[in-house]
Amino acid sequence: MSILSNLDEYKRWRDNKLANANTKIGPCLIEISNPFGLTHSEKDRVRLLCQQNNFALFNIEQQDNYSQAIIAINKQLGLIDYDPHLYVQEQGLAHITQSVKKDQAEFIPYTDKAIGWHTDGYYNAIEQRIRAFSLFCVTPANHGGENQWIDQQMVYLQLRESNPDVAKALTHTQAMSIPEHIVNGVVRRKTSIGAIFFIDESSSQLYMRYTQRKKNIKFLDAQEVKRAIAILDAHLNTTTEYHFSHTMTANQGMLCNNILHKRSGFIDNPINPRLVLRGRYFNRLN
Repeated sequence: MSILSNLDEYKRWRDNKLANANTKIGPCLIEISNPFGLTHSEKDRVRLLCQQNNFALFNIEQQDNYSQAIIAINKQLGLIDYDPHLYVQEQGLAHITQSVKKDQAEFIPYTDKAIGWHTDGYYNAIEQRIRAFSLFCVTPANHGGENQWIDQQMVYLQLRESNPDVAKALTHTQAMSIPEHIVNGVVRRKTSIGAIFFIDESSSQLYMRYTQRKKNIKFLDAQEVKRAIAILDAHLNTTTEYHFSHTMTANQGMLCNNILHKRSGFIDNPINPRLVLRGRYFNRLN
């Protein structure tokens, strides 16, 4: 039985979630002394924050090679099973910056545009489910590029408390579909169909698969699902005490269990453009 189907189990989970939820950035920010040798207390703090709130922020000192430093941090926390998706560079890290390449610039993260609420890899097949990701800011934008996020488990909790039928509709196994991706007649990605909220079998944890982007997205043609999507979007676009807003500065990063997040548009310094390192992983932070 799971929290989705067992009321007693849900109530225990809900009470524990609310008791341990952070609503301020300060307690979620960790100073990492040496990225190549995390202390036991640093690792324990990251893991505890990710267990309770599904994210942790961290600062490191200036490095000669940021990619190596982030890969080292991630590996020490067990993030090794990376997603080898398009444009990945060394050991699973993608360099998120404005791209002048036409094919790459078709993907919004590689532009200066705003990105709506989403979880990473929402279009992936089940066997390539993204359970965790890391972000690290090497160079911030001149203006903008603010990150916003909210624990997806808290979103489910809030929706279920206010309207159980909405929460249930979002667990429909055909709630959201992403059509196959075809390039020059070749199928790069098959059609992906699934629930928006679901229990991940390998971890027994509540996960979310979602994007506010409506282009190339199909929702189940059922009144209860359409209504639930509208209520979900309205909830995300409000501000609760569990919504976080933060513009990462240089040498600052995030580790999370694929938290629901968005990014504002930004204005770059053409000489020193915004650069964020991102890693996506099939395993989670425990």
